[in-house]
Amino acid sequence: MAQLLEPLRILESNNSKCIIVMLNRPLNPDLKLIKFLWNKSVYKLSVDGGTNELYDHLSKNDESYLPDLISGDFDSMRPGVKEFFENKGVERVSTPDQNYTDFTKALQLLAEKMKLLKMNASCVIVLGAFGGRLDQIFANIDTLFHFDFSIPIYLMSENNLAVLLKEGSYKISVKSSFREDWCGLVPMGEPCESVFTTGLKWNLNKQRLKFGELISTSNTYESDQTESVEIETDKPLLWTMGYSQF
Repeated sequence: MAQLLEPLRILESNNSKCIIVMLNRPLNPDLKLIKFLWNKSVYKLSVDGGTNELYDHLSKNDESYLPDLISGDFDSMRPGVKEFFENKGVERVSTPDQNYTDFTKALQLLAEKMKLLKMNASCVIVLGAFGGRLDQIFANIDTLFHFDFSIPIYLMSENNLAVLLKEGSYKISVKSSFREDWCGLVPMGEPCESVFTTGLKWNLNKQRLKFGELISTSNTYESDQTESVEIETDKPLLWTMGYSQF
């Protein structure tokens, strides 16, 4: 049976809940997305330098924007920001192991917290996953290979969303007022020998996806009425799609 993914459902005004992980990227100045998701989240984890952004734009003026946990090796978080959250009693966990990124170590902690607290959430939203240094973007994608959560992990930035599809069958709901026209399928780590899709303008019929041969970027949907995309893959595949701002 195909696994159902609803990546844009969290942006709709409904009762779905999420977990937020904030990485070290500038927040959109209008703050609409972070405020909306914050109010729909059951747990908030801020990673090292991302805590500076949270403090500068939200926490210093409004204590309702305090994270549940701050983690990292703390080479980016400013001393004054560290002191502020310590005084507010926010839990802070140092993760100094340099063999893993702060994001990877944050998800390790989150996995423990999810089990301990029995969180009821439909997905993990990672904010600030794109933009900035290209090597860090690849590192963020690599982190997804290390985990097999019971709920999907969506990487998000302004107008971009991505999720790693491991071997198997998926039905991705794309019916949303926030959906943009573009989407893509990119093989990750190794070639995908057989990818089959429905619901796209340029579908794949058990085709091979490999860098240097074929990757499915700048794809779009079969029609404006397309409600879902079905994907079967034999190897890890990154699904990317655009979404509009509030």
